This record gives sequence, C-alpha cells and structure tokens, in this order.
Amino acid sequence: MQTCDVTANPPSLVDDAKLSYVLSCWQRWREGHAWPAREDIDPLDLKRLLPNLFLLESIDGGRRFRFILAGQTVRENLGFELSQRFLDDLFSGEQLARAEAYYRLVITGHGHYAVQHWLQRDRPVMEFRRLLLPLAADRGHINGIFGFALYDRLDGSLGKPVDHLNDPVSITTLSAQTIEL
Repeated sequence: MQTCDVTANPPSLVDDAKLSYVLSCWQRWREGHAWPAREDIDPLDLKRLLPNLFLLESIDGGRRFRFILAGQTVRENLGFELSQRFLDDLFSGEQLARAEAYYRLVITGHGHYAVQHWLQRDRPVMEFRRLLLPLAADRGHINGIFGFALYDRLDGSLGKPVDHLNDPVSITTLSAQTIEL
C-alpha cells in the first residue's frame, strides 16, 4: 500500500494538516488521470479520518445532488442521517443555494475549500472546514463529489449538537477558495 505524501505536492490553499493529507490522497488516487473514481478511494489511506468524509453523486448534470454516504462525525454534527438523501430534501433557501453552487463548481473540475462559522439563535456554535473534490465514473466524466469536513464546536454551542432540521443554522463564510486541480 502506498501512502499519501503531503510533502510531494503541498496544497497552498489548504492550511490544515488533515485536509492537506486528504488532498494528497485524492491526488494519488487519480494516478495520472484527470479524476479518481469512487473505486479508486482506498479506505486504508483514511482509516482514522473516515468519520469525516462524505460522498455525493450528481444527478442530471448537477440539477440535484444525493448523498451516497456520510461518516459518523458528519452525521453527528449535522444531527441527522444523510446517506441516500437528496440535498434539496435536507436544506432550503440560502443554505441550499450556497451548497449547490459549491457542488456545481466541483463537478466542472475544480476543488473547493471553505471555512465557515455556524450560528444558531445568533450564537456561534461551530467552525466548519470543508474540502470538496471531483470524482468520476470513468475517470473522465465527473459524476460525484468527495467531501471531507472538520468541525470545531465553539463556546456558544454549550456542548449540544447542532439541530439543522428543527432549529435552523445561519452560516457565515469566513473564507472560500477554488482549488485548480
């Protein structure tokens, strides 16, 4: 088994060691092709990070997006199961529009990195750092998204999980970067 080498091609936009490692793995998985496919993902590369990953598929050229799977950390921090659910069934309004714009950017062949603060009832509850990368069915046609998310609870969270469905969260994007791949 090869390892993912962060030093081989250090990403300039991703300033977190875990996110840099994930990006290095993605670069290795594509093995000289434009994009890796889902079957190229080696879970052994990410064994300690699997709870933070999520996969989406693009439906009808990006008209809709469906979560294929979401790790335990992702589910716990969102407060609900994502697997096999459509993005537009889970979110609406500005949150949906923002997520769809990021996901549509990724299926055109770009990566995306963002840092956001989540607020609930005007109190900060979470800092969210997220990396999105394209996946392809045949290494040529992008039809999916590989996502990796890190969550840091802020003092205002009072240790309670965020409840997106029953107590909506407002999101402030602190930084967002397109990654040329």
